[in-house]
Amino acid sequence: MKIKSILLASMIVGANLIGASAFAAEKTVNLSLVSDMEGGFNAHFGNDFNSTDVNSVFSDKYKFTLSGAYDSAASVTSSFLKSGTIKDLLITSFNIVQYDPLTSSVLHTYTGINTTGGTTDNWELSASGLTAGSYYVQVGGKVVGNGGGSYGTDLAISMAPVPEPETYAMLGLGLGLMGVVARRKKAKAA
Repeated sequence: MKIKSILLASMIVGANLIGASAFAAEKTVNLSLVSDMEGGFNAHFGNDFNSTDVNSVFSDKYKFTLSGAYDSAASVTSSFLKSGTIKDLLITSFNIVQYDPLTSSVLHTYTGINTTGGTTDNWELSASGLTAGSYYVQVGGKVVGNGGGSYGTDLAISMAPVPEPETYAMLGLGLGLMGVVARRKKAKAA
């Protein structure tokens, strides 16, 4: 009888702890990249939170695939109410992650920078030299107050710069000049 009482009390305490703790929510969306008519792509996306999300931690992933070499720039901006002196929505991370779609293992992470300076959270990141593969933009944060809030993200992907013909000509000229110098040194030593 005593064991049943202890077991019942343990279950009640455990249920209360689970109910009171913050939960981690993960939203995963496949992005539709829109052509910018110059060889690159754009995407706009975000998420909304309300009072039912209070104390929840989130990690949203927006997946996309690249078929060649690109550079990217992205930004995230949040809007929220203030409950007392706290922001109701707090962005804590912003990344572009390259991953293996078969194993889900992370291959490379490009980390954003918090540039917050006013009443909103602002994050920016740039990633140069992205290769063909699978990626996702990851936005992480926490809903702190009853007002919730929302964030919006802007992603721009542009073609990686290709060297101009003049650059190749200078490279060839430099290598040729190094060859002449090496040949002279060899002839002088003989």
